[in-house]
Amino acid sequence: MTTVLTAPDVLEQREYDLPEPAPGEILLQMIRANVCGTEVHVVGGRHPLIGPGCVLGHEGVGRVQRLGAGVATDSAGRPLVEGDRVVVTYFQACRRCPECDKGKESLCRNAYAGWTSNADTAPHFHGTFGTHYSVGPNQSVYKVPEAISSKAASSANCALSQAYAGCEMGEIRRGQTVLMLGAGGLGVCASAVASQMGAEVFVAEMDPRRLEKAQLFGARHAIDLSTADNDDERVALMKEATGGGADVVIDLTGAPAGFLDAARSVAPGGILVSIGNITPGKTAPFDPGAFTRSGTQIKASIRYPARVLGKAVSFIESTPGFPWEDLVDADFSLDDVQRAVQAARDREVTRAGLIIENR
Repeated sequence: MTTVLTAPDVLEQREYDLPEPAPGEILLQMIRANVCGTEVHVVGGRHPLIGPGCVLGHEGVGRVQRLGAGVATDSAGRPLVEGDRVVVTYFQACRRCPECDKGKESLCRNAYAGWTSNADTAPHFHGTFGTHYSVGPNQSVYKVPEAISSKAASSANCALSQAYAGCEMGEIRRGQTVLMLGAGGLGVCASAVASQMGAEVFVAEMDPRRLEKAQLFGARHAIDLSTADNDDERVALMKEATGGGADVVIDLTGAPAGFLDAARSVAPGGILVSIGNITPGKTAPFDPGAFTRSGTQIKASIRYPARVLGKAVSFIESTPGFPWEDLVDADFSLDDVQRAVQAARDREVTRAGLIIENR
């Protein structure tokens, strides 16, 4: 069974025969899946590539049910057998496009070749919101160590990996001030990574209910933006807290206004990493003169290098002091996927989880 978007805000669960994995492919039995903010965009009809007829879900952890011919190891070279738990990049690197040829595999123009396929197209199980998930030969796969629970591992892809890549792109160094704008799943994960890089982490959020969790994951300072009446007051709060602006600001809001706030909250000569805004066509006024005079670098982080997923798994294992299981703070059955998406949309949860194995 898999979950299909049939129209904006309309989901359907369909039954398909399990495919036999082709050479290089893997068939997973899903254990858990999470509702990322991207799913909220997809279900609402606001994703540029994933639309009606597509299978939902891209974050989660599964168990190897069948290995296609030629698959003997994960992407790190560790032996892989049926029954192993794994996490998988939700995108592929085709290694046959100009971006891949230039070494920019995270920008592969065929990255979503599997995820954008119609559910009726074999092998049908193109997403994680189902009992099974068909992993293609150009996706990267990493084993989950026994020391990590499935619930903790479920956020490795994409929340933690995306956050990790964003922190690397921000060139975070020990002693810097780093501001996370947005305290959803990615903001919480980014706080953990930046804190382990030695930064003093600030997190700013419009919904004060979300701030406490970020502080459990390494953020030392919480900024409640709901007390501000407008964008000028929001920026003033962030600049005052960070002593005139942060060395690195990572925008995780998904709102154009958040991007502008982030750009204005960077210290002169600092770096802004934009992650959250993924919907084309949403615009906001921008002051290029002020940007030029600030000396700020603006970097866009879409997806992440596949190797980062392996780093994310190792990061969870090496930081048991962070309550990784608590990042997923509400569980739903696969049959309740619509309710799980709504809870994420209403910001009732940091990460909604779907329990799938032994369904």
